[in-house]
Amino acid sequence: MKHKEALIKILKTLGKILAVYLVYVVVTAIIWPVLMPAPEHVDVEPAFVETSEEVALLEYGIEAFGARLDLIDSAEETIDVAYYYAKKGKSVDLFHAYMLAAADRGVKVRYLLDGISHGVRGDERDVIYAFNDHPNIEFKLHEPIPSVLLAPWRINNRMHDKLLLVDNKYSVNGGRNISDLYYERTSQDVAYSHDRDIFLMKTQTEETGIIDQLSAYYGDLFDSEYAVDLDARSFFDWSGEKARLKTAELKQVYADHRKEVKERGALTSLETWTSRTMPIESGYHVHNELTRGFKQPYVWSHLLELSSRADSHLFIQSPWVIPNSRMREEFRETDFKTSEGLMLTNGMSTNNNPIGQLGTENRKSLFIDSFLDYYEYQPTESSLHTKTWVFDKEVSAIGSYNFDARSTYLSTESMVILKSEALAEQLLTEAEESFIEKSRQIHADGSSSNGEETNGKTASLAQRLLTPLLRPLAWLLEDLI
Repeated sequence: MKHKEALIKILKTLGKILAVYLVYVVVTAIIWPVLMPAPEHVDVEPAFVETSEEVALLEYGIEAFGARLDLIDSAEETIDVAYYYAKKGKSVDLFHAYMLAAADRGVKVRYLLDGISHGVRGDERDVIYAFNDHPNIEFKLHEPIPSVLLAPWRINNRMHDKLLLVDNKYSVNGGRNISDLYYERTSQDVAYSHDRDIFLMKTQTEETGIIDQLSAYYGDLFDSEYAVDLDARSFFDWSGEKARLKTAELKQVYADHRKEVKERGALTSLETWTSRTMPIESGYHVHNELTRGFKQPYVWSHLLELSSRADSHLFIQSPWVIPNSRMREEFRETDFKTSEGLMLTNGMSTNNNPIGQLGTENRKSLFIDSFLDYYEYQPTESSLHTKTWVFDKEVSAIGSYNFDARSTYLSTESMVILKSEALAEQLLTEAEESFIEKSRQIHADGSSSNGEETNGKTASLAQRLLTPLLRPLAWLLEDLI
């Protein structure tokens, strides 16, 4: 009986400790960032630099993945990788296999994933053992779970960039993570995410340009105090065995794929992407401040400044649009010179991100009532994940930034700003031909008109019933979405 009473007493004590900890989590990770005022936008001057670098648009998933593999396979000295996540699937296996093969050739690889959303869990975690075991690979997680458990507010300091840099000569950056849903639709029943990347190439190695800016930023990101060298080895033999098994598995994946490529003939190579590039007049890279808590909103500030300077047209494409009170105020106060523009985002029917879509429902009237033509992408079998701004059909911004408070103030984000009429024209053409005709335009008077390739479905019955009930939740948490 005494043992039972002692056990109950211990359990009650543990329960109280857990309750106190949960309050600690809620207050520091949710209530505090919601109640604290967000920083004001920063006065910025667009820092365009003339460059001989060239760019190619990677609009379609299968080519975007092929470009990544071709770049990694051609690497001679360095590969720098940063992604929000690399979730289980064929694309992840191939991506890791190609990086391991490059490291085996003597290429120095740095690999950074977000510490919460990284995706290398379960059996996939063995890649950490394998990469930690390789002398040419440095693997880190940005704000991993142990760090967050000690200081829950760190959960909001997420690494949302998507960067691949090779030999300080080539880069691929944009909105795609490493996951099958971004690269190939296997059937109409499988969710597919439309996204966008750009391939950048140096034409003069001695020139300091945009790729050098990306490389400098990557160095800061990888060497920051938030990037933890997660040594997954342990005192137990099985960790070394798991490293050996995973290494052998990835080597086999690489060998099988190279054999398949040889038998069918290579569909692409590095030359495929270098032959498609277009000249850039000038450009620059912008990123958020690297700090915990609220960041100085440099990306938002640059995009707002460039928008205010647009004389004739503004185009914005984002998966969802959830400006918080500070962003809404700054948007309203912006002295836009242009009276023409277009915003393209997901409709409720795409179910891209239920909470994100609810947040968009709460705030879309700001844009519908503005000079922007507001379009909602409609297909139920796919969604938009693209993050693109185009100013005056001449200057383009492509990267990881979503039009929401999380991307503005909390997460690390990157955007590349490029002055190239050819690129801007290609972006707007792709939007028109691939997405606008599958979208519904919402007018200021509440009416709507459907594109030629959409049937006007806005949401399922369940979504229509639940949306009014859940929108208040999205309103309460919009600073964190």
